Amino acid sequence: MSLLTFRINIATVLLKSSPPPLPIIKRGRPSLESKLNENNSTTMSRATPTSAPPSSTRFDKYDHWPTITSKGRCRNNACNGYTRISCSKCKIRLCLNEKNNCFTNYHN
Repeated sequence: MSLLTFRINIATVLLKSSPPPLPIIKRGRPSLESKLNENNSTTMSRATPTSAPPSSTRFDKYDHWPTITSKGRCRNNACNGYTRISCSKCKIRLCLNEKNNCFTNYHN
């Protein structure tokens, strides 16, 4: 492994482990300019797929906690179900119930 590859891997792990910045919430009535810009856009943007965390982060068995989030599809390859549980470190939705324990399977 070259020094550049090692540094890139370290940087991605550190970026994934830091908390995300808080979004700016605008309050009040929407401006006229924002309505005009919304009407001019003809194409809808699709959601970007979530990238899998590096294997060094995924398998480190440190600080992976299930958190309750909005409903979404489980990202484990063997599962097609919907879940409200996500990993606090990997930021990936994974099933955690009586039938499926994708949370443990994904991190082992």
